[in-house]
Amino acid sequence: MAIFHQIKPKYKTRNDEIVAGLFAAAGADAPAPPETVIKRKAAEISTLMALIHGGDWRVEIDHQAEFVLIAPRLP
Repeated sequence: MAIFHQIKPKYKTRNDEIVAGLFAAAGADAPAPPETVIKRKAAEISTLMALIHGGDWRVEIDHQAEFVLIAPRLP
């Protein structure tokens, strides 16, 4: 129980906490940042590629160069 309280978000008022809980219960949480979504989806694709083709797959994401690479790791 102590860990739950350590990672629980802090709110200015009890009302803000209640409203945030209602949004979460309704599935209307704030969307994740786009960078996080890209990272998760690339990891999901690399996992699926490993399931289909076998081997160990790597993900390289460079937002400055606007580049995404999903490729098998070479020995």
